[in-house]
Amino acid sequence: MLLDSKKFQQLAVGQEMDPAYTVFGKNPVQGQRAEMAFLSGSRFSQTFLDCANDLIQSIDRAGKFLYVNRAWRETLGYDDAEIAVLSIFDILDPDCRENCVVLFRDIAAGKIAHTYEVVFVAKSGRRIPVEGKISTDFKDGELVATRGIFRDISQRKEAEELLRDQKLLTEKLIRYSAVPIFVLDPQHRVTYWNKACELLTGISAKQMEGTANHWQAFYLEKRPCLADLVIDSVDRRNLSVLYTTTKNSELLEEGIHAEEWLDAVGGVCRYLACDAVPIYNRSKELVAVIETLQDLTERKKMEEALTRLATIDTLTGIYNRGKIEESLRQEMARAVRYGSPLTIILFDLDYFKKINDSLGHSIGDQVLKEVSVAVGRQIRETDVLGRWGGEEFMVLCPGTVADDAVTIAEKLRQQVENLPRGVTISCGLTGCRPGESMDALINRADKALYAAKHAGRNLVRMAA
Repeated sequence: MLLDSKKFQQLAVGQEMDPAYTVFGKNPVQGQRAEMAFLSGSRFSQTFLDCANDLIQSIDRAGKFLYVNRAWRETLGYDDAEIAVLSIFDILDPDCRENCVVLFRDIAAGKIAHTYEVVFVAKSGRRIPVEGKISTDFKDGELVATRGIFRDISQRKEAEELLRDQKLLTEKLIRYSAVPIFVLDPQHRVTYWNKACELLTGISAKQMEGTANHWQAFYLEKRPCLADLVIDSVDRRNLSVLYTTTKNSELLEEGIHAEEWLDAVGGVCRYLACDAVPIYNRSKELVAVIETLQDLTERKKMEEALTRLATIDTLTGIYNRGKIEESLRQEMARAVRYGSPLTIILFDLDYFKKINDSLGHSIGDQVLKEVSVAVGRQIRETDVLGRWGGEEFMVLCPGTVADDAVTIAEKLRQQVENLPRGVTISCGLTGCRPGESMDALINRADKALYAAKHAGRNLVRMAA
C-alpha cells in the first residue's frame, strides 16, 4: 500500500502526520484522515481489504492513489514506489481514457454510475478489463476522494467475444467453461449443464439434463429462472419483483442481466449474477437460451461490510455521527419541503466518567451498548437513533413537535433509569425552526441538555 503501517495507524486513530501525506483541500490532514479512517474503521479492516480477491483502490480528486490492496498490486505488478507517482490515468488503456475523463467529471458532479468497465494496463503491458463500483467522499460539498472495487472480467470478456463471433455455443465451450452455464430449449428443458454449474450447485448434469427441474438448484420453492423468463418473453419492467438488479445483458442486446440472493445454491443462500441470452437460428426462431452464472456472494458481503463500516458505530451497532448527521440533513430538508415539524433529542449518560474510572472501560462500553439497545427498543419506527460521540446520543423525531417530543424523551429517560446498572441520562430537545442551520438546531438542543445537567441530571429539558 502507499502509506506505511505506522502512518496508516496514525491516520486511523486521528494523530497528526507528516506534511508529505497531506493531499486534500482546505484541511488536508483531516481530509486524508477521513479517507483512511474509513479504510481502517476497525482492527480487522486493513487485513480484510488486503485479503480480498477484488482489486480495491482509493484515489484523491487529482487521481493520485491513496491506497491499493494486495490483489491490486499483484494483478497489475506495480510496486509501492511506482504507485506513489502514478495517477489513475497512467494505468488506463488509452482507448478508454477519454470515457474515464467524462466519468470522473460526472463523479465530481455527484453523478455516479452503479457499475462501469475500464481496461487497466499492467506493468507488463497486459490489458486487463475490469468491472468496478465506486463510492465517493464529499467534504463541504467538494469531492475529496473516491473508492473503487474492481474485479477482473477477462474471462467473461473472452466468452462474450466468442459469443459475438460465433453466435452459437459449441458443446465443448459449454461443458468445459470455467463459468457456470446451463442451456434451456424452448420447452424449458435443460440441454446442457456444465461442470462449473455442477460445482456451484452440487447437482450433476445427469440429474438435470432432459428435465425442467433446474429451479431446484437455486430455490426452495418452484419459480422461474432468468432463462425461463427470456423464453416466455416476460416484460422486463416486471423483473424487479424477482431480482434486486436487472438490466440489458452485456452479452447480447436481446439478453437480460440480473442479480439476486438465491435461496438454495449448493445448499446455502448465495448472491448470483445471471445473464440469460436467447439463441436464434437463421430463420430467427428461438432454439435455446443460455444462462451464465457468477457467484458474487463474498464480494456482496464485502460491499455490505464496507457500507456498515462507513455508517454504523462499531461499539453500539447504531448509526455513527456521520450517518446521523446525514439523516438530520435529509430530515431538515424534508421538513422544509413539506412544512412538517422535526424535533431532535440530545442525551448523554450522567456521571459516565465515574463508571469508566471505577469499573473500567470494558464495563463502560457495555453500559453504552445496553443504553443503545434500551433506547432503540423504545423509540418509534419513524425515529432515528445515532451515537453523537462518547456517551452522547441523538434521536431524530420527524413529524413531531417539541412539546410531544418531551413525552418521548421522558419515556427514554425512564427506560434507561430502569436498567439494572442504575445509570441515568439527561436529555435536551428542541424543534427545528424554519430557515435555521443544522448547527443552530444542534446548539439549542445542546444548551437544553446542559440545562438538564445543571438542574440536577436525570431530567428532560426543552430549549426555549
